[in-house]
Amino acid sequence: MALKINASNWVTSQYLVLEPNGIKYRETSFAGRVRRFRFDEILCILMSPDNRLSFQVGEEVFTIQINPKSKKHQAVITALVEGVQRGTGNLTQ
Repeated sequence: MALKINASNWVTSQYLVLEPNGIKYRETSFAGRVRRFRFDEILCILMSPDNRLSFQVGEEVFTIQINPKSKKHQAVITALVEGVQRGTGNLTQ
């Protein structure tokens, strides 16, 4: 089972997939591209009160809606945090 958060709907395609050395992220309304980031490129991970997971790479911030009751989403978040901690040695929370 892939560690993936899918927040797509009929208007947008949005997902985050954990890979061995980082993440694959896509957010688009019509045409777009997949972005890949290494764990050591991720500067910050935040969770908002309205259940939006955000991460910062350079000057850009990417956000995806999560379901806090989903064990799959919780597994992705845990693995993402662990990957960033391994990749950088620390994490701003």
